[in-house]
Amino acid sequence: MSDGRYSWQLGASPPPLDDHSAAKHAVLRQYAATYVEVLTANPRREVLKLTIVDGFAGGGQYTRGGIIVPGSPLIALDELVAVEARVNAERTKPIRIDSEFIFVDRKKQNVEFLSATIKASPHAPLVGNRLSIIHDIFENALPSIIARIKSRGRADRAIFFLDQYGYSDVSLQTIRTILEQLVNPEIILTFNVDWLIDYLSTEESFLKAVKPVELSLTDLQQMLHLKGQREARWLIQNLLYKHLVKHTGAPYYTPFFVKSVESHRAYWLVHISKHPTARDEMTALHWRMQNHFVHHGRAGLRMLGYDPEQPIDQTPFDFIFDDNAQARSKKALMEELPEKVLSAHKSGDPPPTLLDLFNSVCNETPATKRLLSNTIVDLRELKEFEILTSDGRPRPRTTSVDDTDRIVPAKMRDLFSPFTPGNR
Repeated sequence: MSDGRYSWQLGASPPPLDDHSAAKHAVLRQYAATYVEVLTANPRREVLKLTIVDGFAGGGQYTRGGIIVPGSPLIALDELVAVEARVNAERTKPIRIDSEFIFVDRKKQNVEFLSATIKASPHAPLVGNRLSIIHDIFENALPSIIARIKSRGRADRAIFFLDQYGYSDVSLQTIRTILEQLVNPEIILTFNVDWLIDYLSTEESFLKAVKPVELSLTDLQQMLHLKGQREARWLIQNLLYKHLVKHTGAPYYTPFFVKSVESHRAYWLVHISKHPTARDEMTALHWRMQNHFVHHGRAGLRMLGYDPEQPIDQTPFDFIFDDNAQARSKKALMEELPEKVLSAHKSGDPPPTLLDLFNSVCNETPATKRLLSNTIVDLRELKEFEILTSDGRPRPRTTSVDDTDRIVPAKMRDLFSPFTPGNR
């Protein structure tokens, strides 16, 4: 992140890193490693082509606790080298990570600082070869970035790290462009949702400020109306989340908040992808990094569901990806999954596989596929479900469900089961 908050100057110390940014950097480091590990799991793969794009790269260094720490460009460079070594240490047949790095920043002094930082690092030989540093506004540079990614092969594997300062430096049209023009892009986007809420207005200047987010006068009037209600911030966050999902056209997404003890304003860290596996891996990462993230929503299949025409019974407790949150997620899934499976059965649709179920609900829940699988096994033990193998045979007792296993209502379900719709 650079614009509006951080700036770098050659000869001066790098700026101090705050908790919000440290959490985002931890996500980038761990997700880059997970991404490579998942895509190199096939022992026959010999090369993985990947482009890392940092649209708000900054100067590449910060100070924290009195020491110099890497910024997002150096983190990406360091992690790709490290993960390639780790992956190859466990493989009989080596794999080459053909990575390319594109770092963009609009401020000349930041670009100068970043260039000097990289040239003084072990990654200096990459400059001008597999590493490009661009002095420009990210959205202006995007067409040439997309062209470069597409020139590297048909898979278009790329991770865009877009750590904008506020909420409008990356327009929703830009997100749509990336999704439409690339086959396998993933986007990690920060969105300062509470900043937008704090300054809500229908004045012309604010309408102009939110134009990249495509909020209309009607949208803003609805949000301002909600500001007078109980739990207004949670209600407006729900509407904004639905707006982002609708207007980005993202197939799969996660919207969890970066926690900070130093600020009462919350950032969304939005992960956008075209594949449910990517969504599952990012959600699993949030569970592993529970000290950094919070979800202000429900635990089950209606994670951020809200109907502005209906009264609110209660606002969900904050969900901090701990043991309590896991128990609440399991309980909610136990209550909600039977109705979903029964609905498919009554409609005459083929019984859903585990993968079908996960793909259909993953955007609605903070639960991972593993938790979904464990819940299905428990519901089978309670005689709510039967689990059939891909060839239609009952699966023997197991602690997990395969992606291709089909889930059907049990033939001898208890009429008085608490999971039967109408009995709850």
